[in-house]
Amino acid sequence: MTAPCEAGEPRYAVAMTQHPPDPSSDPGAMIAQLRQQVLDGWESGADFFDQRWGDQGDEFHHEVFAPAAERMLGLEHGAKVIEFACGNGAFARRLGRQGMSVLATDLSPALIAHAERRTETISDQAVDVTYRTVDATDERAILNCGGPFDAAVCIMGVMSMPLLRPMFGGAWRVLRQRGVFVVVTLHPAFATSGYKFTKSEQDDEPHGLTIERYLSRYVTHGVTNTAQKEPQVYFHRSMSELLADAFASGLVLDGMEELSAPPQPTEEAKLIWNMLPDIPMAVALRFRRV
Repeated sequence: MTAPCEAGEPRYAVAMTQHPPDPSSDPGAMIAQLRQQVLDGWESGADFFDQRWGDQGDEFHHEVFAPAAERMLGLEHGAKVIEFACGNGAFARRLGRQGMSVLATDLSPALIAHAERRTETISDQAVDVTYRTVDATDERAILNCGGPFDAAVCIMGVMSMPLLRPMFGGAWRVLRQRGVFVVVTLHPAFATSGYKFTKSEQDDEPHGLTIERYLSRYVTHGVTNTAQKEPQVYFHRSMSELLADAFASGLVLDGMEELSAPPQPTEEAKLIWNMLPDIPMAVALRFRRV
């Protein structure tokens, strides 16, 4: 017999509340409101996240998400890359140190300021990384970034976007022929769906998940760390919906890798996911323009 393991317990995170979109609302006004909520959340939390992520990103980014993105990108020295939702620039700097030319973009001016500051302090080598405030849910803003690019990447960003079609469409238009777009996101089937951790009554340790909803689209408000003061806005969508937006934009899927949490994290970074190594918390998807 199992019982739900409440989110937000010490050391583990992630507390969330779920709200389906209001079908009676005006779609345009609702999207504008959601965009503003997302921006407000990242602006108010920019200092907190910058401190938590540091120069290389947090443990999950540095050890799981970024290496997966690198494997799937398969870039050569000098490749021209555009990044969406770059945060404080951890992955852009990582690529820059490998000799890539990176245009890193984010919705939040405050996060872009942190990214520029951290990149300016790199003293061991010159890196070709520039930053720009760009809303990835605005296709015209993406087109204004120029190109063509050899690759595009978005790590842990699509959960914060009320619309994906503009990003996929913009990526298709700024990528060169055969260019790749790698998206790393929380796994829709497990980590953003209506799930609860389950634990044994005997040992009180989490050993699985109970999935209560998956296909329905809904908005989530949650924190990724118990020290976070204000919740962020996140958007759950099924895998089929995510892929449909990419396919409708002309991209094809030619690679996929499901990612589990590090089995031996630091105490500060420990989540329940670290105790469930056989359940992927994230997924890396490689799309290609053909």
